[in-house]
Amino acid sequence: MGPRITLSKPYRGFDAETEFERIATYGGWHLAAAKLEAADGSDRRIEVTAGELKQHFAA
Repeated sequence: MGPRITLSKPYRGFDAETEFERIATYGGWHLAAAKLEAADGSDRRIEVTAGELKQHFAA
């Protein structure tokens, strides 16, 4: 898994402070359509754009 990023406020049914790990996207990390997997082992995933990452997540 890749580096973890944290949700800074509630978004799309996920609570603030939820940690996500970047998962493989189209052969590598691509900001245009980042796929993130919750780091809590729940197998919940979210797909976000570069704009959403900048607005809602902190590295």
